[in-house]
Amino acid sequence: MRIEELKKAKDQRPFQPFLIRMADGREIQVRHPDAVAWDSDHPRIAICVLPGGGWEVIDVALVTSLGMQAPAPPAESKAEGNGP
Repeated sequence: MRIEELKKAKDQRPFQPFLIRMADGREIQVRHPDAVAWDSDHPRIAICVLPGGGWEVIDVALVTSLGMQAPAPPAESKAEGNGP
């Protein structure tokens, strides 16, 4: 994968959490746009902050796909007295 795809996922607004799938089967959850970063001088390497506070250095070339869930539809609210 190219860093441009990862950047596009990170920079979308509103931000939607996404999953990074690695060639070795690992999956890394990105729940906040600040949870993934890279140095523009070395765009092949990214650092991901993991849920729980750990971190992982990944080789972007070994990312096989990015997964995003569709945004949840807004919850419908029923006005008082208008229900069955």
